[in-house]
Amino acid sequence: MRLCTPQLTGAATELMGAATELTGAATELMGAATELTGAATELTGAATELTGAATELTGAATELMGVATELMGAATELMGAYKYQNIVIKLRKITVINQRL
Repeated sequence: MRLCTPQLTGAATELMGAATELTGAATELMGAATELTGAATELTGAATELTGAATELTGAATELMGVATELMGAATELMGAYKYQNIVIKLRKITVINQRL
């Protein structure tokens, strides 16, 4: 079977049309990929900021733990002082009772 020039021209025209459509689709995909890259970049920036904030909060929590530890130590000292004071009061009462005897 022989193809004539009009048939070849028609086939070539169809191929060119298909190639143009594929080029358009590829261009749209490239645009979408560019948008996704931009979104990923923004998300990475946000994640970096959140990591920084989390690090600062961890530092603040560590400082608060130190303060709480100091307060616990002070409370322990106060409890010791309170017990000592009660012992002194009891010793004074014993001394008073002994003097009466």
